Amino acid sequence: MSVWRFAGRTGLVLGVLVVSTAVAASPASAAQGVTVRISEVTGRFEAGASPAQMTVVATKRTRECIKVRWSLVVSVENMSLDQLTVDRREEDGSFPVDFQADGAEGRLTDERLDPGTLCRNRTVTARYTFRFDDDAGGGRVSLRAEAYDARNEFLESDTTTRNVQGDAPSPSPTPSQEEAGDPTEEAEAPIAGDIADPTTPVAKTGGSGLLPVGLAVGGMMVFLGLTLLLRARSKLLRKPAGRPGMRGDWRGGAARTIRERR
Repeated sequence: MSVWRFAGRTGLVLGVLVVSTAVAASPASAAQGVTVRISEVTGRFEAGASPAQMTVVATKRTRECIKVRWSLVVSVENMSLDQLTVDRREEDGSFPVDFQADGAEGRLTDERLDPGTLCRNRTVTARYTFRFDDDAGGGRVSLRAEAYDARNEFLESDTTTRNVQGDAPSPSPTPSQEEAGDPTEEAEAPIAGDIADPTTPVAKTGGSGLLPVGLAVGGMMVFLGLTLLLRARSKLLRKPAGRPGMRGDWRGGAARTIRERR
């Protein structure tokens, strides 16, 4: 009797495990066989040019048909999300999306399921256009297209990255930068002594500034020469005082003597 009770309990536990495994595996089975690929994308993204385009295609290998909801993640580098406009397109025009931004990353998620149904040998397509403002500088943009089922379970995604060609306007010089340019202009001016009138050729300026200096030095030399000559002439003309052996007085020390030559 106890053996049957043990077998019954074991069967109940195994049944619960099988049911739990089936429930847990149902999202994975729905995603099985789904492939998402970016089939077409403009090779050159350029600021101020015509909108760039991207096409994403989802395919399925299994028989079960599902509905798809698209979500696009956009990340930018060296530019702002405000300079980018993204439009989700369907055959009849723009498709409503919910947009959420977080710094340099934004996410666009379809508000409704895609009009098409994803089955074996049938595809579901999402199209996007990207327009960059004229003042957008060069940078990079990364695009990740994600597919979800009707229960918002993730299926698969694909990613691509493109460079954005654009030139930001050069900033106008600040007053401090304009003042910093004045010393450079002064440094390039000619040195003193060689300054000429800006409208006069250098060959017509009248010679070098060394001539006045030479004349001044020559005048000083002549003045010194005349002074030396006058002093020498005055010494020669001066009569010498009493000398030994000559008639007259000779004074020296404190004693005084008189000598006469006979």
